Amino acid sequence: MSYFAEQNVVGSLLMDGDAIERVAAILEPEMFTAELLGLVYLEYLRGYENGYTVNLVTVRERLGGDKYPGSVVAEALKECVSVTVTSAQVKSYAEAVRDDYKAAQVGKLLAATRVTAVGVNDQIGKLLTDLEALRDDKAAKAKTLAQIVAEYQNSYFCERPGGIKVGIPHLDDMIGGLEGGDVIVIGARPAVGKSALVTQITTNLAEQGKKIGFYNLEMSDKQLYERFVASQSGLGLTRIRRAVKFLGDEEKRFKKANDALAGRSNIVISTGAKTVSEIRAESRHMGFDVIVIDYLQLIRSDTFYRGNRVAEVGAISKAIKALAMELQIPIILLSQLNRASEGRETREPSMSELRESGDIEQDASVIILLWNMSEDDRSKKGCKIEKNRQGETGKMELRFDGDQMRFRDAGEWQEPAEECPFT
Repeated sequence: MSYFAEQNVVGSLLMDGDAIERVAAILEPEMFTAELLGLVYLEYLRGYENGYTVNLVTVRERLGGDKYPGSVVAEALKECVSVTVTSAQVKSYAEAVRDDYKAAQVGKLLAATRVTAVGVNDQIGKLLTDLEALRDDKAAKAKTLAQIVAEYQNSYFCERPGGIKVGIPHLDDMIGGLEGGDVIVIGARPAVGKSALVTQITTNLAEQGKKIGFYNLEMSDKQLYERFVASQSGLGLTRIRRAVKFLGDEEKRFKKANDALAGRSNIVISTGAKTVSEIRAESRHMGFDVIVIDYLQLIRSDTFYRGNRVAEVGAISKAIKALAMELQIPIILLSQLNRASEGRETREPSMSELRESGDIEQDASVIILLWNMSEDDRSKKGCKIEKNRQGETGKMELRFDGDQMRFRDAGEWQEPAEECPFT
């Protein structure tokens, strides 16, 4: 019954794309027993949540590949349409797929349960908790320490992949890689270069094959494009924006950069003001490895706080941490700093200066602060790991080419000389 119901769900969507509205809240892609049909459903779900149209052509384009050649996809979709009489019953078929999935999960729970006289009440309680969560379409979050030990103990003192690297060697060494559930806050005063840094990190992640959801709430698509081209090509941002013709090898470099960026379908950019709930709705089925948000103070709140901006930003910070934990991916979050550091001779900030909220300090796993080390030489940037739950803290110097929007590692931290605090 399950496969036939799955075919009818997909066939209904192919016949009437609007049918996804009736089943999106009922059915998740992992509930399909047929992986290919689950992937087709996932494409429609992504389109529904992100506001774009999905049809037979786009499904075939996105699913075509070595695992599912175009002919296999086409034949499966043709069969779905042939067995579907009408899309009117799509909700009933979706419920049938969901209930079959639940029945299979119950079977797995019962098969995995080994009841012994010792601790029988705890074992029954755990089973009931799992069954109730399944009944209510939720995942049981509580685990015993014994279950956690069994899940992770073989992952240590052996070869294993590290966290996701940002592509700046000294920074990667100190952070130890980005891990699922982490919120990494990058804080700086305006015009220090935090947006340029996160653009460079995004490019580095994409080159590693990671899929990034890039939420820029401050710039237009065109402005972001210019920054990515400058970073990729090494051409100056000013030159890209103002030049009327190419000089020297500029045309070759510009074309090469655009060709590289045109292949970056793993960077998904969303601009304009958003709430955390909107970001969640857009991202939860996109399969992102990392989410980047530029920046915290521009995120709109889902709740009206009657002018209490500190409480509002604190609630947004906690919602972002909850999103990172739910999706089990790292979220890189940019934040403005207040003016306090500008009164210091060194201009070095602290995390207490994260604008409008002390909650950010608590919610973040890693806090990175940037500042201009010299007013006369804006290429010298101080970079401080102020908080790092899973690694070391410390400082480093970065060099920044503002026109090309690129940072490079300048090596170990050198304390400023006393006679000249900005060198």
